[in-house]
Amino acid sequence: MKKVLVAVSGGVDSIVLLDRLVKRGWDVAVAHVHHGLREASDEEYTFVTRVAETYHVPFHGTRLHFQEGGSQARYREARYQFFEDIMNKYGYDTLATAHHADDELETVLIQLHRNMIEVKGIPETRQFGNGTLIRPLLQESKAQLIEYAQQNGLDWREDATNQERTYLRNRIRHEIVPRLKQMWPSIVEEVSKVAKQVRADWDARYESCEQWIEAYVAFEMKAFHVKLEDFERLSCLERYTVGRLLSSRYELNVSEAMEKLLQSQKDTGTYHLKGEWFMTKRNGVLNLVQRSAPDSLHPVQIDSLPTVVQFGGRTISLSIEEGREGIPLHEITYPLRIRSIAPGDRMRLAVGTKKVARILIDEKIERMVRPTLPLLEDGSGRILAIVGVRVSEFLDKSDAICLRLMVK
Repeated sequence: MKKVLVAVSGGVDSIVLLDRLVKRGWDVAVAHVHHGLREASDEEYTFVTRVAETYHVPFHGTRLHFQEGGSQARYREARYQFFEDIMNKYGYDTLATAHHADDELETVLIQLHRNMIEVKGIPETRQFGNGTLIRPLLQESKAQLIEYAQQNGLDWREDATNQERTYLRNRIRHEIVPRLKQMWPSIVEEVSKVAKQVRADWDARYESCEQWIEAYVAFEMKAFHVKLEDFERLSCLERYTVGRLLSSRYELNVSEAMEKLLQSQKDTGTYHLKGEWFMTKRNGVLNLVQRSAPDSLHPVQIDSLPTVVQFGGRTISLSIEEGREGIPLHEITYPLRIRSIAPGDRMRLAVGTKKVARILIDEKIERMVRPTLPLLEDGSGRILAIVGVRVSEFLDKSDAICLRLMVK
């Protein structure tokens, strides 16, 4: 049997939830958070403690205190952190909260007010810490819960702050919802049903987009690549969902960056995410890349081949292959070195030499990328390649097959 921690504030919703779960024979315990914001909080703490004793279930309580005060979001975060800590400490695998259908209506209105794309109310279940959060009352209205409490002789406490109009949810609860109920008496039940269906639609969309990602996105340890033409074929909602899934995987918000680079008329582009993370568009591909600062790009010496080296987050493979493509071995002097670009660097082409900076401009390499590009030079100081961009051109035009150095 699951061990369930029930979040009990002392209000009618949570008291009904606790009563229901105990009567069903669930293995439950009570968790209560004293926010320290009202004088009545002391009495509520004592009340919930006695309720737990009446039901003969364990009680876990705490008091929050922020010296400089705290926002509603900060108190909510601390409250749920307490629940998670208690679950981990005592082995509860489920957290039950008393959200109901009226809460869901308010949430849908808030989501619409904030112009959110996923207007889907409150999920019945979700992952929470190492366990699961459940909301068993989500399909029932506030009126139904009050009726149940009265019929079963339950006692509860009213939080006076619920009457305040400071917060958006309370304004919606007291100023908008009553008018909507007056015009549309069944709104709570109907919105609850619609929200449940919308959640199912979004769940299916996320599952489908997970499969799309596995098929079309190439992953590396600290990067991913996806062809623009593949990404563009998705609908707006699918692109949004793919962006959300990739953002979650990398803990970066890549959605806006991917969409803006897709809509840009330019063939190349760069979008700074945060720190060393960038989204780029080049050669018809969207890339998530992590770039080290130029100061951290220390030269790498190579004394023998073949070899694989790391440079600024890139993996560079140098191998010896037979063929007429690449860099002829007899032309190079050891040791080789991989380094970043320096002012005045020039590379040999078919006719004369050309500044590396000019080559990068001609190849349409984004300005922000250039300082981190690796150069391969030999022991004589000759630049053999701008890795991943261009290889130096040599005079050897022999048809004979010989060993060549391949830069990948």
